Amino acid sequence: MSLPKKEEKGYLEIQDSGKSFVIVARNGDASALAALFLQYGISCEREQSGDEVIFLFPEGLPRSDVEGVLEGYKTAKGS
Repeated sequence: MSLPKKEEKGYLEIQDSGKSFVIVARNGDASALAALFLQYGISCEREQSGDEVIFLFPEGLPRSDVEGVLEGYKTAKGS
């Protein structure tokens, strides 16, 4: 049995992209994040890029809404 790596989700960050922003997630985290964004009514587009998924958020969406969901996911126990 191995212990989880420290801050496995620490790589998840919001990045500026033109007039909006994106999150680049590994496939393992992407499904859970997509479900959370849907649950909280946050619209975004998903683009597959190899072993990663890029979440593209629409211009005008409050960044703080996405930050709150992302931080909750990153700090959740047992996920």
